Amino acid sequence: MLGLARAIDRFSSWLGVVIGGITLLMIAVGLFNVFGRFADRYLGTQFSSNSLLELQWYLFSVIFLLGGAYVMSLDEHVRVDVLYGRLRPRQRALINLLGTLLFLLPFCVIALWVAIPWFQLSYGMQESSSDPGGLLRWPVKLLVPIGFVLLFIQGISEAIKAAGALSGHYEYRTQDELEALRAEVQLDRAGLDGLLVGLPDEAEAGTDAAAKTPDEQRKK
Repeated sequence: MLGLARAIDRFSSWLGVVIGGITLLMIAVGLFNVFGRFADRYLGTQFSSNSLLELQWYLFSVIFLLGGAYVMSLDEHVRVDVLYGRLRPRQRALINLLGTLLFLLPFCVIALWVAIPWFQLSYGMQESSSDPGGLLRWPVKLLVPIGFVLLFIQGISEAIKAAGALSGHYEYRTQDELEALRAEVQLDRAGLDGLLVGLPDEAEAGTDAAAKTPDEQRKK
């Protein structure tokens, strides 16, 4: 089961890379819209359009809806429980397991039960924007059930890891603890590199001293 959790986490990591690329694309489209509006106003061009404006918030919808699973895999989602950070790892794992099984997974199922017919209705009527030159609406509505499917899958991974932590088969750590451990390893590595840098000088000095004759050493 932990192998399944690792596979899900790898998929979420790959999804995070894709979301990063979409974020850059959204920023590029937003900049083009800004400069396009100025060019249209002062130069009389027609760079800006409703389709580009809607594409910008479509891309934002992709980031928000499909990026939730990636954020959860990194344990970077917002927590409002002020006591969680003070608990021991096993207690945190118990909270995560109960929260996932009792709240996250059922909520995803309810959201899918509502969102799928909503998308099907939009797709059946080929719903499009009411603005001139706007985009189709059903593709962005399809993102809602896809996003909750991905969140449900990542929830399974989180439940497996929490159960593994409770049974002693998984070392459960928060993202903050992992960052602190990574920083500690980097500091240790930097100190080791500094020590290794000094070793050749000492070894070279020892070699030079050994190469000198007894008379030269006495003079020194």
